[in-house]
Amino acid sequence: DALRRAELAIALGGDGTMLRVAREVAPHGIPLLGVNVGHLGFLAGTEAAGISRRLDAVLAGRFEVEERWMLSTEVHRAGRRIFGPELALNECVIRCGEQARAITLFTRSGERFVADYFGDGLIIATPTGSTAYSLAASGPIVDPSLDVTLVAPICPHTLTQRPLIVPAHLPLTIRLGRRRADEVPRVLVSLDGQTDCELKIGDEVRIRRAETPLRLLVPPGRSFFEVLRRKLKWGQR
Repeated sequence: DALRRAELAIALGGDGTMLRVAREVAPHGIPLLGVNVGHLGFLAGTEAAGISRRLDAVLAGRFEVEERWMLSTEVHRAGRRIFGPELALNECVIRCGEQARAITLFTRSGERFVADYFGDGLIIATPTGSTAYSLAASGPIVDPSLDVTLVAPICPHTLTQRPLIVPAHLPLTIRLGRRRADEVPRVLVSLDGQTDCELKIGDEVRIRRAETPLRLLVPPGRSFFEVLRRKLKWGQR
């Protein structure tokens, strides 16, 4: 009830707090202002210093709204949905659990076969998430205004599989397979590193663009590239 009546949400913390609150407020269309009191604060619209002045600007309507699309993920087993739909702002990660071993993931974009990935796992990221886990897996940095999805393999056991960019309007279907009959790995699907579901052989992870984007409040005229330079030291020599 409180969310349905809210006109503004404020998240005090770091990026982890922002990711958690984003999943709560996005379905209701509530604008979200992030106040960074954590370490990096890449998603935050302002720092804790000078928060009173920033809040005055927000309430006066001088902040801008950026729409960041999100992922919606489901897990299906034997034709039945067992998990989801759950939202993620940054990424959906399919990875081996406690054991250090490679897994097989058969991947489709829409009705088109993409690849059978063999490695430590797979990252499906939004443009917003391109500066998170996907970046550490050698994925590209993508402007958050673009309507694309990133597919980044984690330590693929081949020299030919590299990160892909695919259209966001096409759903992705990823099926957990195996190369040997006795292979029973413990595999998890993880959303923004905060919500998990354990997979079994044959399970399908179905990922699509969520119907409602996150409405993120940012200072007027803020540049994505300026944030890259300031937060990630991008382009420095």
